[in-house]
Amino acid sequence: MIMSQNLLGTLTSPYLLQHKDNPVHWQPWGDAAFEQAKKEDKPILLSIGYAACHWCHVMAHESFEDQDTADVMNDLFINIKVDREEHPDVDAIYQKTLQILGQPGGWPLTMFLTPKGEPFWGGTYFPKQQSYGRPSFVEVLNNISNAYKDQKDDIVTNVKTITAALEKETKPKGDRTLQLIDLTSATDHILRALDPINGGLQGAPKFPQPVLFDFLWRASWIKDQHKLSDLVHLSLEKMCLGGIYDHLGGGFARYSTDEEWLAPHFEKMLYDNALLISLLTMVWRKHPDTLFKRSISETINWVMTEMKVESEQGFALASALDADSEGVEGKFYVWSEEDVDQVLGDDSKKFKWSYDVTQYGNWENKNILRRVTNFKSHADEDILNQCRQKLFEARKPRVRPARDDKVLTDWNALMITALCEAGLVFDHPDWIKAAKTIMAEIEQLMVKDDVLYHSWCDTKHVSPAYLEDYANLSRAHLALYEVTGDMNYLDQVKRYVAHLDQNFWDDAVGGYNFSASQTVDGLALHQKPIHDNATPSGNGTMANVLADLFHITGDKHYEKRFHDLIKTFGSQDPNQIFAMTGLSSALIRFEKMETICIIGNPQESDTKALIKKASHYPGPQRKILLADGEIDVPEGHILYGKDKIDDKATAYVCRLGNCSAPVTDPDSLEETLSQLPL
Repeated sequence: MIMSQNLLGTLTSPYLLQHKDNPVHWQPWGDAAFEQAKKEDKPILLSIGYAACHWCHVMAHESFEDQDTADVMNDLFINIKVDREEHPDVDAIYQKTLQILGQPGGWPLTMFLTPKGEPFWGGTYFPKQQSYGRPSFVEVLNNISNAYKDQKDDIVTNVKTITAALEKETKPKGDRTLQLIDLTSATDHILRALDPINGGLQGAPKFPQPVLFDFLWRASWIKDQHKLSDLVHLSLEKMCLGGIYDHLGGGFARYSTDEEWLAPHFEKMLYDNALLISLLTMVWRKHPDTLFKRSISETINWVMTEMKVESEQGFALASALDADSEGVEGKFYVWSEEDVDQVLGDDSKKFKWSYDVTQYGNWENKNILRRVTNFKSHADEDILNQCRQKLFEARKPRVRPARDDKVLTDWNALMITALCEAGLVFDHPDWIKAAKTIMAEIEQLMVKDDVLYHSWCDTKHVSPAYLEDYANLSRAHLALYEVTGDMNYLDQVKRYVAHLDQNFWDDAVGGYNFSASQTVDGLALHQKPIHDNATPSGNGTMANVLADLFHITGDKHYEKRFHDLIKTFGSQDPNQIFAMTGLSSALIRFEKMETICIIGNPQESDTKALIKKASHYPGPQRKILLADGEIDVPEGHILYGKDKIDDKATAYVCRLGNCSAPVTDPDSLEETLSQLPL
């Protein structure tokens, strides 16, 4: 059967449905497309993107919606469209191919494959007309097709070279050594890449890099390096003040196109906001800035208001908001000076001065709101807060950016963890309740026929769960265990880790594979994610999970598996440490974890006082465990044998199995914590 139509209309991915009316004969990722390519001996044009991707929209409007371009694509190629969020394994392979080809990765990803799925050339965005120093898309299509027909030997050589490089890239590069001293030495190397004026990494575009800054914050404590911690604080402050933050509705955009955090591409991703909530909460414990607290609260409110995917039982969270509305990037978010004056009246002058609103605008003749005057206390912000609320209400009738309703297991898990951490520190039981609700929904919604899935949208499941799903779910369960003391959450983590050990662990070389099945048609590659990107790597996250499990349970298996990961991936090379900061953070946590065990009824005032003191302790390696003294725990568990003293709520501070004398009042707990060595 020859496919001569666009086949995306029956799918549920919002990204794929954006392309269902293209004249391109798109097919989804699957065996049928590869079989047709083999039968017709045509190369495959693989296009990968996601619903909120601005440049994906640009290429779609310029080329995929154009009949003449589509005719060339349909005549010369078998065309496959992939939502990277549904198939991160596919995206990872071909992004790695771009790096091997010496090109920067990104989306849209445009890759040319043999009928077996073997990559031989690719790029990202190609303009319809020759520009940006790039050939036109149709030129590329014709050149690739001609090469496939007339230069078979060159194609075969390219395939062999790329495949060999891919296989080499999938092998762990660890030299079986990684110690704390290596991490603190590497921070000097990383410091040179940071922007001392605007925060973040130097240059543009600027991404939030929460995994990197989480590591740097932890490393600054064991090295006692103020320059490092100051740069983390500066970076977060600049993000919260900048245009990358939505000052009316809350939430952070994916990245800034400039080095000042002014102009984002406006898309909001669930994972960025989850990771930034966690990082801001951790840093707030040392620097209790009103700005950070407000950004956390407003971002959580945005999530709870705009990102819920509700069911009869509860709700999960959607994956993203688009950058565009009415076909224009950022239209929903930007303002003219006249609009601001009309809404705010007499208060307009003060607001415009504070939020960089001018007649000519600060971006494409419009104004992106960013805070340019000193941020003070809430009491000093009354008028500005009223202005923000008025503008927020005035913005509501605008055409909203589209929402990607796809539910992703790993990204929901990241937000569950963030809600637990912020809920504990800021005493917001409603946030913790929301985390419990989301977890219950995920464990029901994402399971079909006893199989956990990675993606769900509009009743359809796509892709059995990957390493990142299990790893982030495990960490989310540990976060829920920390704030509730419910042993069921801990037991679930053990079950997930046992499943990963059985189905994902590579006994030959070590490390967890990306998925239980590692075959992409003709490519059998055992990817082992360790380098962190916008989200933490699967193996880095698992190292953190295993560190927690060992400290909580005392089970030597978790200790051994943790050290197996360090041996598999660990390296003294500063560049490798820079690339795998999730694993590096795990090593710091393993060596320096401070577990504060609190025994008492969490509803009683004396227990609450100890929890508040413990939750505000700024040490980034601190972990809190709650117990009411009534639940039996197995021998070896860190809570085993710990009881209340004189029938009062009691705290114990433990590090690597050694615990302090019990204390029953907050001041004594603070003194005990202050005496802990770095």
